[in-house]
Formats: sequence, C-alpha cells, structure tokens
Amino acid sequence: MAYASKAVVCISDGCLQGTVMESSNGLSYPAFWGIPFAKPPVGKLRFANPQPNDPWQGIYDASSSKNACIQKVTLVPTAPMFGTEDCLYLNVFVPVLEARHSNLLPVMVYIHGGGFLYGSAQQEQRDPSRFMSTRKVILVTFQYRLGVFGFFSTGDASAPGNFGMKDQVMALHWVKKNIQAFGGDPNRVTIFGESAGASCTQFHLLSPLSRGLFHRAITMSGSALASWSVPIENPLRLARNQAKVLGVPNAEELSTAELVEQLRDVDAAELTASIELLKLWDIHPITLYHPVVEPAEEPEPFLAEDPRDTWRRGDYASVPWLTGSIPTDGSIVTQTIYRNSSLIEDLNEKFTKLLPLILRTRVTKKKLARLRKRFLKTTSPTKWVTYDNYDEITKMLSEAWFLYPMVKSIKQHLANQKHTPTSIYSFQFRGRYSFSKLFTGSDKAYGLSHPDDMIYLFEMPLFFPDFPVRSPEEEMSKLWVKFFVDFATNDLVDPEETCFGKQCDIVTFDNTYNPYFPVSRKITRGLDEEMYQFWKDIFEETA
Repeated sequence: MAYASKAVVCISDGCLQGTVMESSNGLSYPAFWGIPFAKPPVGKLRFANPQPNDPWQGIYDASSSKNACIQKVTLVPTAPMFGTEDCLYLNVFVPVLEARHSNLLPVMVYIHGGGFLYGSAQQEQRDPSRFMSTRKVILVTFQYRLGVFGFFSTGDASAPGNFGMKDQVMALHWVKKNIQAFGGDPNRVTIFGESAGASCTQFHLLSPLSRGLFHRAITMSGSALASWSVPIENPLRLARNQAKVLGVPNAEELSTAELVEQLRDVDAAELTASIELLKLWDIHPITLYHPVVEPAEEPEPFLAEDPRDTWRRGDYASVPWLTGSIPTDGSIVTQTIYRNSSLIEDLNEKFTKLLPLILRTRVTKKKLARLRKRFLKTTSPTKWVTYDNYDEITKMLSEAWFLYPMVKSIKQHLANQKHTPTSIYSFQFRGRYSFSKLFTGSDKAYGLSHPDDMIYLFEMPLFFPDFPVRSPEEEMSKLWVKFFVDFATNDLVDPEETCFGKQCDIVTFDNTYNPYFPVSRKITRGLDEEMYQFWKDIFEETA
C-alpha cells in the first residue's frame, strides 16, 4: 500500500517504521508493533528493576509483534509453554496518522490480565481493530514480566519484587514521553485492564510511582483488594520454596543475595515449569505469584504498604474511575474444577481444608454453616461440591473473589469523598463464543464465563472467529467499545451513570432476544448491600 510508507514516526529513541493494518470492516490504520520500552530483563536484569533501553541507529522495524513473556497457561491443561524473557515491548495503534497534525487524541493504555501468570499484547490475542474503527482514540498495549519473573521477591534489597508492576510503570512513562509524536495527548491517558490487569490498574491508582502518568482508570473484573491479588505475606518463604523445587542446594541456608544468583542461573523454561511443583491442589492457587509490599530500604517502592490500608485511607490518585464485573466471574476457578469428574470428587472430600486456601481467610465451622445456608440450598448436607452444583459454587466464588472486593473498593472510595466521577457496570450479555470452551475443553454450556466480555472489546483470532455481520454479538461489540471509548474521551460523564453521594446505580448490558434490538443497556438498582455485609463478616470476623 502506498499509505504504508507514511507510517514512520520519530521519537526520542529514534525513528520507527510501522505498518498499516486493515480491520475486518475494511478500515486501514497505522500500527507500530514491538517497540522496546526497557532493556531485555535477562542475565543480571532477571529479578531486577527494569532499565531504560538504549536509543537505536537508523529506522527501527516496528511492523511485527514481538514474543510474549515466557509463560505456561495452567488454566488450559493442553496449553504449551511459550514466550521468552526478552519481552518488554509495546504496541501503538493510531486511527489515522494525520492525527499528529490536528487535535491530539485521547490515549487508552491496556493492561492485559492472566492471573499475573500469563497473557500478552500479541495481535492474535488482542487485535485493536474495534477501537480503531471508532477513530477517536490511540490505543497502546504492552507486555510485562509474569509469574516468577515479574513477582519474585526475597523481601529485602536482594530482590525487592514487583518487577512486573515496575515494567508497567516504565511503559506508562514511555507513553507520557512519546505518545504526542503519534498524535496522542499525554495529558488524557486512560489505563484499563481486566482480571489481574484490573488489579494492576487499581495498584497504579495506589502507587506513588504511577502518579501523574494517567488521568482515568477502568477496572474490569478484578481488584487490588481481592484475596487473590493482595500482597504475598511471606515472599521469602515462597522464594526459598521455589529454589527447593528446582533442586538448589541448601536453599534454606543461602543468603538472599546467593539465592537470587542461583535462580538467575536457572534456564527460563525450567524456572517457568517448576512453578507447577508449588501448587497446593491441582492448578491452585492460580495466582501463586503476585505483588508484594517492598522492604523499607527500597528507595522507590511500587508498594510501600498493604494496599488495603492505603485504599481505606484514601491515599491514591483522584481520577474518574469506571469499574464493573461479570456476575459469574468466579467461573475462572470453578471451570478449572468442573472440567474433570475426579477433581469434583477430590475437592468435595477436601473442601473444608482447601476453602481457606481458595478464599485466603480463616474458615470456622460457623462460617462454613453460613456459607452452606447462603449458597448450597439444593446440595445434600453431606456434600460440598457435586456434579450438579456448578452454579452454586460459582456464585460463591464470584462474590468472594470479584463482587465483594469490587463493592468494598467502591464503598471505601465513596467514603473517602474523592469527588471524581465513579461509574459501575455489570456485563451480562451471553453470545455464541465463550472462554469456557478453552478452560474446560468441552462444548458444554457453562453460561457466561470470566473473561467473556473481552471478546467484545478486542478481536481474538487465536481463540474465536469474528462475529457475523449484523449479529447480536456484533451489536454488543459496537455498544461495548463505545462505552469504554466514551469514558476515555468525554469530559463529562452522564450523571445517570455515576455514583451520587453513597448511592450507585449500575449500567447493565444484557441480551433482549429481540431480533431488532438484541442488546440492552439499562440502569439497574445499586450495590448489593446484603452480599457485601455477608462477605465482610466472612473475611473480617475472627471468631
């Protein structure tokens, strides 16, 4: 294409030659793939804070994506290990390159999810075409170190931790410094993410390292206050256990500096695979590695204290905030169990022992009785997990892992009186494709699955074909993308869609089964106070 020759942008590090992509509806847009924003985190830079990359000579080829960060998707039993350690690259997508010569466009920066363990910014998983079709925003996607590479910590200066989070901060610095060259406004940046990416987004609200790098935030089906996301209590114990399963001699006696050096010498694939040996039951805990509170001697910590304390106190960025969930987000846990009859039977036998691991809180007989009364009304009193109670267990874990921490975050945020627009959504639309097929390996209908809403934001050719023209799914996608782009671009947020005082209504997306108007967007009643109080008692009561 003649237009492709125009896809050249020069930034502080040098000039970039991008490519021109074409969306499924025939729109062309410039894309800049695989731009380095940090030095490769290998050798001495494994388990170290990211370092700025060096400028390059000539024109950098930004026409194709780079490898994902090394990972193994334990949620999908048949998934192979893939990716490399050299993975700190970002992508920039511009609706029209001429935007550089007119008004600067708002910028949306996407943080992928995946339990701090997997995910990438590659085109086959996160194609940006739907955002580009709006012609209203520049989109940036990027990769950050995952699992042990991104979140290993010795709890002291040898490996302070949060390397994956600091990768994200460096990517945001890159955006602030360079996005204007692409026609983007560095003063109108919205960060957004789903699942662990949502937790990361909320961590950026909290972290002093991220202040001033963004101006709006969207958290989708994830929270920094969730039990699976809050800081690891004893990172050094996990670090020594990691060394032990790898056969490092005297792992318990080594100094932390020696421990780090030993693990820097381990082959990346061997280190990735060894995480499986740390699981306590099947693939659980899914989020084995996640952020930590960094040691006091760390000069520039990403997290200096427990985020639950920081959030409660209100010491976080005051920016417009959109948050929401899928009612059955807990399917990310249950579908990994119900895929297999032997796992159902095994979890039933071990349920009372494993529940404290799953919920990450003390579970007493009194709490067990309350959980049974609320969720297991049709389950035999001698059973916990059966072939027939997927919906009940999913509801339990959806509330515990997603809905409760979200509502807790909202209620504390409103109590802090930040006076910035706060909006909430609930995604309930069910389409023809679902992640349940990947998680369970079957075509059985499991209802809406975590993270099915992402299917309507990004094209995902690795997982799903595109939607048929004029299908309900295509209509949902247009509405869903518009919802996010409107939040990122509009100076004013619709008062009907924001919390007022302590009262919040919820923007709910659902099916109508009307062939002429197959998708509904309506305002529903506020927060589930009964659910919130139930889980507050479960998580905060000690008796």
